[in-house]
Parts: sequence; C-alpha cells; structure tokens
Amino acid sequence: MRLLNSEDIWDVYSMEQALEDVAAAFVATSAGDAVLPLRTRISIDDRRTLLMMPSYSARVEAAAVKTIGLYPDNAAKNLPTAPASTILLDSETGQVRALVDGDTVTKIRTGASSGVAFRYLATESARVGVLVGTGGQAYTQLLAMVIALPNLEEVRVVNPDRNFAERFVDELRKWKPFVESGYDGVITVATHSDTAAIDADVIILVTSSHTPVLSAQNLKPGCVISCVGSYQPHMQECGPDIVEHANRIICDHVESCLAESGDLIIPLEQGLIDKSHVTDEIGEIIGGDKPARTCDSDIIVYETVGVGTQDLWATQAIVEAAEKHNVGTEWTMTELI
Repeated sequence: MRLLNSEDIWDVYSMEQALEDVAAAFVATSAGDAVLPLRTRISIDDRRTLLMMPSYSARVEAAAVKTIGLYPDNAAKNLPTAPASTILLDSETGQVRALVDGDTVTKIRTGASSGVAFRYLATESARVGVLVGTGGQAYTQLLAMVIALPNLEEVRVVNPDRNFAERFVDELRKWKPFVESGYDGVITVATHSDTAAIDADVIILVTSSHTPVLSAQNLKPGCVISCVGSYQPHMQECGPDIVEHANRIICDHVESCLAESGDLIIPLEQGLIDKSHVTDEIGEIIGGDKPARTCDSDIIVYETVGVGTQDLWATQAIVEAAEKHNVGTEWTMTELI
C-alpha cells in the first residue's frame, strides 16, 4: 500500500491533468458508467459531521472511498476544518492500493470542477473572472480558472475584509502551482461581489455562507457562475434571483445537487423554480449529448456539490503517477498494525 501526502501529490499531479480526469469522470457519471451512491452523512453533534463517499467504475478498474469531516472548531486547534482521506482499492482483489491525503485531492478535483465548467460553458470572448471567497478551497479554484481560460486578462478576488483578500493574493502569487501556471494577467481585490461582477465573464462562489453572496443585478449576459460552496441544504451562496432567471442550470450530478445544494433546494421550496429547470449535467455536455448554450448571451448557473467519481478518477491518476515515479511511502498492513 502506498501512502501519499500533499507534497507527494503535487509532485506527480497537475491541475491541467485534473481538468482532463474530472471531465472524464463527469462523462462516465452522466453515462451511467459508474456506481455512485449519494453521500452518507453521520452527524456527531450540531458542530461535527462525517461524510463518506464511495465510488466505482470499470472505466478505471478501481474503487475509491473518501471520508471527509466537517469540524469548524478545528481552526482554533490549528487543524484542518475538513480533514479528509481517500482510499483507492483494487477492484479485482479488493486490496487497498493507496491511502491518499484527501484534503489535497478534494481541493484539486473541486477546483477542476469549476475549470471544466468554464472550459465547456464560457464564451470564447471570456476575459474577466471573479473569485468570491478566499478560504482553503479558493487557491485551486483560481488556479483552475486561469488554466481552463488562458486568455483571461483580469481576475477579481472578493472578500468583505480587504486585508484578507490582499493577503490571499500575496500568498497565491508565491504558490508554486500558480507560479507554474504562467498567468500574467491582472489580479485585483474587491469587497463587494455585486460590484466585482460588473462585466465579469466567469464567477466562482466558494464560501461557507448561509445567505446569498451574489445577486443578479450586475450580471453580464453570457456569464457563467460556478457555485461551489453550497453543499448542504441550509447553505446558499447564489442569489435566488440568479437561479430563477438563469437561462440554464447545469449540475455536476443532478441527483446529488437536488439532494444537497441549498442554492437549488431553497428556490425550489420557494416556488421560484421547479425540477424541470434542473435536468442537465456537465457530463452530457462534455460527451456531446447536449449543447453547452443556446446563444452567447445565455447566463449559466453551474452547481457543483462534488461527486465520488471525481475523487476516483483523480486518485487513480495520482497513484499511477506515484507508482511510476516511485513517489510516496510503501507500507504493508502488518507494518501499519
């Protein structure tokens, strides 16, 4: 069994590769070529939650199980607030092939989800991006944005506290994967999402907000909004006015989004939309079964709660690369015991 930490993963894996892997995972998911149970949730108390995400596909001849915890109080202990681990299993023998740092895999594949959406849904003229949120997931989100859309000329980073936004940008510019991306456009900071959204072509919402952080008032015709942070029914980042008037709502996985995303569940409960508005998956568009947009002025909401096949495809590719280059640590079960 191979053990891979965050440094090991970044040594053998890139966001560009993740975009390809996540796109393939979405195609398999929409085509029904993967076993993908909904997330299992265990509430330990009103502050702590454990999530389990199993998946399998014959396309990669492997299975994976990711565990991820939601522990907000860990921040005060200088520990990750979303500790995660991913186990890759050999589907033929059931043996554990690798234990991989799930936090890093989650950040990479979640960023890649937005990147894939922009690669297939954004207009060819997209030049301005907006990132709302500067937490741990934000780095890979912005990395995926600039790699997926190499013609971007400006990215606006939004946080209500300008100091947080400026600190994020400073750290981002020193982060090796971002430096290696070669992005040479402008990065500015802003404190108001709606103001930053003026003339933006692509927007990422990656906060833990329970109330909308973006409204429809300044949205540019043709823009794509990737809604990342609303992965529980009570969480809502995308204004219901955006969801109500969007020309298209596209999900990573419709069943999961309708079960988990407050961005959709709340407007559904309010009667602003019905389920007939939420039928399209990004995998169908990548696979050519459905068009990306009807015209360049379509405003598209991309809702992503994350699915296990993303972890499966990314982890399989990471482990294969690590084995090829002999990266990581080899352990036997007897040694671990």
